[in-house]
Amino acid sequence: MNNYTMTFIYDGDFDLPDAQDALDRQLVKMVLGKMEGGQFQLVDFNLSENYDKHIIDTYIKDPSLHRSVLEIRLDMSRADMKSRECIFARCLNAMRNGELSLSRAQENDDPGQGQLQSLIVFEKKGSYSQTG
Repeated sequence: MNNYTMTFIYDGDFDLPDAQDALDRQLVKMVLGKMEGGQFQLVDFNLSENYDKHIIDTYIKDPSLHRSVLEIRLDMSRADMKSRECIFARCLNAMRNGELSLSRAQENDDPGQGQLQSLIVFEKKGSYSQTG
């Protein structure tokens, strides 16, 4: 198995909780609800070792394009990579089963555009690239 980074976008409202303790408690449920509803769309995936960790920022350069960007870094088998639907299902199951932990959550507040943009990254628990 290799570790892959999957990038998802969601263009609806997604306001992160302000308080850190609320963020830690609520974010998984918030993301999971949107994923279960098919609202996050898989737009990119690659081996994590070949993935530019700053690519997440490029998805929000134009706020009218993407309001929320989610990355999930996770070990994937060949069967998991069979199709986009399989990739999505593996990420959804990992989130449901508590295999992931939050490694980044931030909002870009752009008063000129009058909207917030959310950047969220989950990684496999115990991942070598996690901080903290």
